[in-house]
Amino acid sequence: MKVLWFTPTPSNYEDNRQPYFGGGWIESLELLVAERKDVDLAIAFFNRGDCKKVVKNKITYYPIKIRSKKSNPVKGLIQNWWGNIDEHLSGEHYRKIIEDFAPDLIHVFGTEEEFANVQHFTEIPVVIHIQGLLNPIVNSFFPVNESKFSFLISLRFFFENLIGSSPSFHFQKLRNRAKREIKHLKGANYIMGRTHWDEHIVKLYSSEIEYFHVDEVLRPIFYKSFEKADENYNIHKLRIVSTLSPTIYKGLDVVLKSANLLTLLADFDFQWDIIGVDKNDRLFQHFEKKLKIKHQRVKMVCHGRLEPTEMINLLNKSNIYVHTSYIENSPNSLCEAQILGLPVIACNVGGISSFLIHEVTGLLVPSNGIFEIVYYLIMLKNDPSLAKRISEKGKIVADERHNPEKIVKDLVNTYKEIKKSHESTHFRI
Repeated sequence: MKVLWFTPTPSNYEDNRQPYFGGGWIESLELLVAERKDVDLAIAFFNRGDCKKVVKNKITYYPIKIRSKKSNPVKGLIQNWWGNIDEHLSGEHYRKIIEDFAPDLIHVFGTEEEFANVQHFTEIPVVIHIQGLLNPIVNSFFPVNESKFSFLISLRFFFENLIGSSPSFHFQKLRNRAKREIKHLKGANYIMGRTHWDEHIVKLYSSEIEYFHVDEVLRPIFYKSFEKADENYNIHKLRIVSTLSPTIYKGLDVVLKSANLLTLLADFDFQWDIIGVDKNDRLFQHFEKKLKIKHQRVKMVCHGRLEPTEMINLLNKSNIYVHTSYIENSPNSLCEAQILGLPVIACNVGGISSFLIHEVTGLLVPSNGIFEIVYYLIMLKNDPSLAKRISEKGKIVADERHNPEKIVKDLVNTYKEIKKSHESTHFRI
């Protein structure tokens, strides 16, 4: 079977690429699919460099040139202010790639970008793979006590406001992309997802969608065996860890408020490590100033972006993982912590409940639930047997959920089922 992917990242087209925020699972999935003898894979993606078709390691790559705004900076600035979104590809662009590779099926990763438009320019079956969902993000974008005006009037974001790149303008662009997402979902026939939540959301827009569950493969290094530094949770200094991106709805404020409350209430020493956020990040500093909480005072250490090995080393020195987002579908960072054997506390938003059973494989708290987070941190610290039980059961389900052989088998079977369904429907018409 010939399958054409449209992906938001170059996947493994670029050698020695170590993705951090998103996309890493696509590269991992490509490596697995490449081993299959029954799938001939091609990948199309936007690229700023060379845009010639390349065949490498049995994979055909179609880099697509991105139009630069530098040719008309004034127009680019106006587009930023209005939150306009570009459509880089016409129907002819899609047709050229499709005609060249002649796929049996097209697999689009994400509803967020324009690639899902391909379903309007071909009779070949197209399955859209849900990553995040923009419309729920729009609904949860600004944390409590924040709005777009919080950033428009902030001197910290003065330059970003001038060029239309502050969170306020990001929100406007996100709303426009969310409108496009609705069109993609209403026109979709086949959807691939991995949580009860994403299935429910997509079916709001079209009850006729055929939905297929395929779990997510993690980066290969997370399947290796690592020795945890501390198996005993009854220790003097508790190590807490969160992996975040400097994105407004990811819960930077929740981490700061939780660490502050824990500092006031805990009778033990702790350290809260933050992976993915630099202490000099403007958004992080905005929340520090707004909440009057300096991260050093509440025993937080910001490590910025880490290479996978560095990240694993830090996770293995930790005792508890905390996930604070206001909205999520299936966060890789939570799954990575769980498969490494960390007990997880997470805000029960979006698709999180598909990954954690409360008090069995993890601990669920309300959105912005700083009091509940701190309660469970203290409880796990004082009850090592509970922490160990949750971590062990969480790891068992994570090992099964992210089993690479099962995932790639499910994926290929889904391809075959969609192709069969499409042929049957097309024949009746």
